[in-house]
Amino acid sequence: MSRSPLTEFSRLVLTLYRYAQEVPVHEFQDAVFESLKPALPFDASIWGTGTMTPEGIDIHSFHRYRFPDAMFEAFQRVRHQDTSAARVTSQPRMTIGFSAAEEFTREDQAEIRAFARDYSQHHCIVTADINPMTKFTQWVSLFRSEPERRCMPAEIEFLDALAPHLMQALAINRLVHLDKLVGDTARESWAVAIADPRGVVYHADQRFKTLMGEEWPLHRQEGRLADGLLDQLQGGETHIVGENVIVQRSLEQGLFFLKARPRRAVDSLSPREFVVAKMLVSGMTQKQIAAGVGRSPETIRSQVKAIFAKLDINNVTLLPPLLALRQ
Repeated sequence: MSRSPLTEFSRLVLTLYRYAQEVPVHEFQDAVFESLKPALPFDASIWGTGTMTPEGIDIHSFHRYRFPDAMFEAFQRVRHQDTSAARVTSQPRMTIGFSAAEEFTREDQAEIRAFARDYSQHHCIVTADINPMTKFTQWVSLFRSEPERRCMPAEIEFLDALAPHLMQALAINRLVHLDKLVGDTARESWAVAIADPRGVVYHADQRFKTLMGEEWPLHRQEGRLADGLLDQLQGGETHIVGENVIVQRSLEQGLFFLKARPRRAVDSLSPREFVVAKMLVSGMTQKQIAAGVGRSPETIRSQVKAIFAKLDINNVTLLPPLLALRQ
């Protein structure tokens, strides 16, 4: 740390919150790591979430920085021997630094010692916080490949002080991205949430919680999505139509960015009917629509009649605000 620790800390905190507002979600964590390296040198990193189990950490989501696939796959095979994960999550919030050669000394840790040696992961600083009830944890690990570059107490203290800002800036960045996905004009129509592929909810506004209560109640104690909704999200569905609620999903950085709203009459339109309705709103005649979609005029007339019946309208001028609810 060439500048004073306080100067570096102030610079980083300001940078974090500026990046949170300005940097796209898929670039944010790499940008943070690049800014962190001058103050706290490291060679590779993982920023992730998971649940602590007797077998080690069960990873939910993660972002890797200069941590190749082969190295990550090798770590997955030995993570059950990683005593540092249990140590850093033994308290609600903790930061530790260690040498792999000194941390993994037991006879039954031979594989993780070999991993650290083979991939030059000689030293690590890791910061984590954990929910004592659910065992859900979020953490950042910084790895050093030079055997002589030990983790110094001042560096551990520096990351410990910075960690809450790292997590808060990431949460802000994701919320900014979520707002952009919804859009200003549609913000009042949609409730929003962020969850990981295991269903753990990272953020949900009150309207989202209320809507879920009508169809897919959240697991209150664990803060998880309902199994019925999660099954559809994990199955790749991006537009989920329930009896009372509509949910749309965007997958970014390994997380579900969710929008939800009450189901409307317009949601009963089939995909083909919705296309025809949008073409009507654009000013096309039924004859032009028939030619455009390769259907007979009689088929289009029948579809238009069905659209009007489902929406309980009798004039095309009433369509635009109804279709906008489904955008």
